[in-house]
Amino acid sequence: MVVKGKPVTPKQPPWTWLDIRQLKYLVTLADEQSFSRAADRLGIMQPFLSKQVGLLEKKLGFQLFERKHRPLELTAAGQAFLREARLILIQAEQAVESAYRASQGETGRLLLGINTSIANSKLPDILRTFQHHLPDVELVLNELASYDQIKLLQKQQLDVGFFHLHSLLNSAPEDHDLLNSMVVVQEPLVLVLPERHRFTKQTTISIAGLANENFVLPPSNLLYGLRDHIDQLCLAAGFKPKVTQEAAWISTVLSLVSGGVGVSLLPANVKNLQRTGVVYRSLEGNFPTLEIGAVWRKDNPSVVLQNFLTILQNLI
Repeated sequence: MVVKGKPVTPKQPPWTWLDIRQLKYLVTLADEQSFSRAADRLGIMQPFLSKQVGLLEKKLGFQLFERKHRPLELTAAGQAFLREARLILIQAEQAVESAYRASQGETGRLLLGINTSIANSKLPDILRTFQHHLPDVELVLNELASYDQIKLLQKQQLDVGFFHLHSLLNSAPEDHDLLNSMVVVQEPLVLVLPERHRFTKQTTISIAGLANENFVLPPSNLLYGLRDHIDQLCLAAGFKPKVTQEAAWISTVLSLVSGGVGVSLLPANVKNLQRTGVVYRSLEGNFPTLEIGAVWRKDNPSVVLQNFLTILQNLI
């Protein structure tokens, strides 16, 4: 705005120059009703306190204290201002505390991708421990297939994914440079049988002995890593599994086995489901274990994520 060729600086509203320190002086002086006692409590010289309160009154344009009264009294304007000054100091303290906690990863949110295997095994312990240490962090869980989790990690729409690490072997080469992983659970495959199957009388069964069985397995297009692992074990035993039915969800696989459609090979955590109509048996021989891992982006700067990984490392 220009008047008669001279620039005019707009008057700044009071809150743009309010000094938190001067507000603290005001509140302390109002509580003590004495410059000397207030100065002692604040650890400053009395003349300095008097000067600072005077500067605040000059900025505000009105008097805060009736200085002729003993003990010191607030003016009506001073009483009104004091109420708001106390709130400002409380809010300032809360703002600093909130920002500090956020900087330490004590608040915020973490986006987790999970699969059935981690949900049936280590997840309850992970959640319980994390919430004990960082109760104010919001955990957002999404049950997703491994390839969906990898895609969301690529897009920075997921902080941590939990899935079988063999899924990473089939991902794009650039994913290996982008992602870090930590083994959380190691588990073998188990044989899942209908409860009246002839093999239920045995405690362990060889894979070769399953050559003539009908199989119910996860589809390769959804769980390629797991399905490929099963196929490779069967091929090493001299046969290709005869798959009569595929099912994406473990619960559906168990239902089909219970109904006598076939047998299945699944990660050992499935035993925690205690599904009626099925029996679990160990496989003979030594086979590579399946590794369930936590996977995250190397370039994720989240302090909440780092806290989560530290807790996870200590837990396993």
